[in-house]
Amino acid sequence: MFKVLSMVGALLGMSYAWAGDGLDQLNAFTNELVSFSATFTQTVYDGNSRPIQESNGSVVLMRPGKFAWHYESPSPQKIIADGKKIWVYDMDLAQVTVKTLDETLSATPIMLLGGDEPLSTQFTIRELGPSDGLQWLELIPKAADTDFETVYMGLNADGLVAMELRDNFGQATQIRFEDIYVNGLVREDAFEFTPPVGVDVIGQ
Repeated sequence: MFKVLSMVGALLGMSYAWAGDGLDQLNAFTNELVSFSATFTQTVYDGNSRPIQESNGSVVLMRPGKFAWHYESPSPQKIIADGKKIWVYDMDLAQVTVKTLDETLSATPIMLLGGDEPLSTQFTIRELGPSDGLQWLELIPKAADTDFETVYMGLNADGLVAMELRDNFGQATQIRFEDIYVNGLVREDAFEFTPPVGVDVIGQ
């Protein structure tokens, strides 16, 4: 199991004499990013660091503002952004929620990579150093109205491998990416969504 909680906690308790490695990797990855696809494992922890939910799925992103985040298990769900709107389709509930993209900046962690502005305009970024073969960074939102208070990113030479988001209620969401493909060909229809016949549609 990928233990970001303990890893980040250890990093925060240490000081470092160097700077630049993690930030250089983050800047290179985000500056050159056009598209991103991967499978993922997502684990949610409660305020006492106990796992309360694990899910798996796949993601495809194309900048700016387009992504398809598919949960495959344990409950199927699709979150699709077409650059203007974002659709959340809960298959078990037979319900679709739709909003404008700027209303849902924290709908899924991959949205942090989907914008066309540098992350430094939205976050205060601090390097935490290396652990488990990754360079770790802490990102604190500059805006006061986000749903999360801290984001941690783990990168290697190929780019983003892991993320952790900690919300304002003490919960942590950890994501490990695998089968990563950066700047490959992505079909435009991956970001198209039409609500299935018979489902409830809430929103615009």
